[in-house]
Amino acid sequence: MTCEALIDLDCTLHDMYALDNDSESQPILIFDAQPLESYRMSSAVKFSYHFKLQEDLDVKTSLLAKNHVQRRAFVAGKMTVIVLEMGSSDSKHHSEELETGQIDIRRQFAQLKRDQQPTVDFVTRLDDVSLEPETVVAVMLPTDPIMHLPHLIDPEVHYEILSKRGLTRSGLTTPPSSVVDLLLPLEELDNPVSLKKEIDRMMESIDTHRMPFIVKLQQTVSGMGNLVARCDEDRGPIKKILETQMSAMLRQINPANYHLHPCSLVLQDYIQGTDVALSLFVTRKGRPIFVGCCDQRFDQQGHWDGGTISYGAQQALDQKYAKTVEPVARFLHGEGYYGPAGVDIVTDNRGIHHVVDLNPRITGTYHLGLLAGHFTKRGLRTAAVVSGYFSSSRAVFEDAFAREIRDGSLIITGWTHHCTMMLSCAAITVGGRHLLEMEKLAARVCAFASLKPPNML
Repeated sequence: MTCEALIDLDCTLHDMYALDNDSESQPILIFDAQPLESYRMSSAVKFSYHFKLQEDLDVKTSLLAKNHVQRRAFVAGKMTVIVLEMGSSDSKHHSEELETGQIDIRRQFAQLKRDQQPTVDFVTRLDDVSLEPETVVAVMLPTDPIMHLPHLIDPEVHYEILSKRGLTRSGLTTPPSSVVDLLLPLEELDNPVSLKKEIDRMMESIDTHRMPFIVKLQQTVSGMGNLVARCDEDRGPIKKILETQMSAMLRQINPANYHLHPCSLVLQDYIQGTDVALSLFVTRKGRPIFVGCCDQRFDQQGHWDGGTISYGAQQALDQKYAKTVEPVARFLHGEGYYGPAGVDIVTDNRGIHHVVDLNPRITGTYHLGLLAGHFTKRGLRTAAVVSGYFSSSRAVFEDAFAREIRDGSLIITGWTHHCTMMLSCAAITVGGRHLLEMEKLAARVCAFASLKPPNML
């Protein structure tokens, strides 16, 4: 491994789960290495997600899902982490894929100090998941295969507080929003005429909502599934996109999830202002712990494309948003949740902080706040997350950035590769003494990448 000095996080999830914890018990983290999009293939799925209005399952999607596991577990610390590697194939190729994924994960965590490395169990059959009495699991997103396990928070409640609809009903300061629920009875969803009328009804609000606004699907991440209407001319194209997809989305509704409103639409006023992504940890007693606050980057389609942190500004940002974060923590704790969370905040021209998105899970920039000590003791005052698909191996990449890895200005926070194709998916964290230096290093990494991934959560 090129990196000589092991990475030392300021603190880990293990440390934060121990705060305000009278029982001293800690949850087990479960991550699914299978793309969540694959669960949409079943019409009986309970927890459905809409990461994109169109999504093809391919090699890149699979690599991205495995990369997410590494990124999230990177901050776990000395916790037990279960990685689900379920698949339908017993072929030699499938076995090679499993072995490759496990090698990638072990190599990734070997960068961390020994007392911050998680204990990883790889599970290919749900029957092999064995928990001690009174042990609960913490998940990124609730999914059907592990519903039977004891969760830190009721999976249905977790699904609700992750949803855009749930945010509108949270009582937090949010942009004015209207929710368009499905009103068609469950038994009429198979009627093509009734279904067409219901879709037409749901589309009517797009014609009348005041400009500008964002149409959000119920369960999305990283801006996927969000459509921005900036002028009247945008209404028609948005309706066309949604009308094409809604019939397929509505076919996912079944007796198990009808009450969860998986296909509701949220029309949220578009607030002009400065936006940040704030990471926190809600302790078992509901106390918010500030982790970090980042500027967000979005691509031309409005999808999340990374984030940048300024370590010198963190104390001031903590104070600036404290009165916004406190009610967020109270809300999550009141719903039974404790653990990592991310909240996206937009400040309008009157100085009002609006919560535009709430994610009770590990987010894409969560680790940046926990790397403050690593970067600042090297004189690096800013850092960013960049990602991409690479046609080179990790060894070739490490050779190309050997100096930056040795001096600590570049950290590989996730690297997955295909067992037979020359294709890798990577998440890279870069630091610099100032913004320009950091951006130059980030640009070098992006130039090395062959293709940007769809999103890195």
